[in-house]
Amino acid sequence: MRKNAVKWWISLALLLCLGVINVFPCGAVAAPETQQEIFNNGSQGDGVLNLQMRLRDLGYYNYKITGYYGLLTVDAVCAFQDANGLTVDGSVGPETAAFLYSNAAKRRPPCSVAPKAPKLTPAQAAEAAAAAVQTGEKWDWFTQVERAFPRGGSALVKDVWTGITYTMVRVGGSNHADVEPATQEDCQRLKASYGGVWAWNRRPVLVKIGDTWVAGSTNGMPHGYETVPDNGMTGQVCIHFLNSKTHIRNMKDSDHQAMVRVAAGE
Repeated sequence: MRKNAVKWWISLALLLCLGVINVFPCGAVAAPETQQEIFNNGSQGDGVLNLQMRLRDLGYYNYKITGYYGLLTVDAVCAFQDANGLTVDGSVGPETAAFLYSNAAKRRPPCSVAPKAPKLTPAQAAEAAAAAVQTGEKWDWFTQVERAFPRGGSALVKDVWTGITYTMVRVGGSNHADVEPATQEDCQRLKASYGGVWAWNRRPVLVKIGDTWVAGSTNGMPHGYETVPDNGMTGQVCIHFLNSKTHIRNMKDSDHQAMVRVAAGE
């Protein structure tokens, strides 16, 4: 009897093992919980991180993992949807997510051509053009930038490390540019480049002045007065350029100057 019982338990254990193998076949992709949220251009967070990593595994996204859903991610999603017979809209809802994380998801074929992305707004087109820019020119603040980027003027800014772009308005400053986000969306993008929190840390940025991308350095801590209403941020931040100085001490900030050199590719 005891031997039969032992054999019975061994047989049951083997059946359970086989059952697990059948439920989770070799090579299955671990899918996230059922996705209800729709990710599209401008989304950010851990869900976008997972999405970019999965698209990269399948060969559709070959860029830096940022957790920010920009136009590069839109293009990758369009290519995936086209290759897998899904509606090509560049957004990831429950249907696309379920297919993306399944074993049925097709890898990007070699030398495939991505489908035409949805029609872009002027702001999106500017972001797409900015994606290819990696370094900027070193313009002197006092002799070049201060005049070319006047008070009241706006400029497209690209964070070098994340590729996130946003528009800033110069509201003042004589030793460097005091700037504020043009809109609430620009404010959200600026904050996203800092990982979702305001911080004094210096970051290398590229500032489009006229037709030229200029190397600069920003901080991400709102301070001082506010000029642009209803833009989602109380106060302003600073953008420094080559040889610019602080307002109070009238001295070059070594950390900002270091980030300017990074933005220039040095």
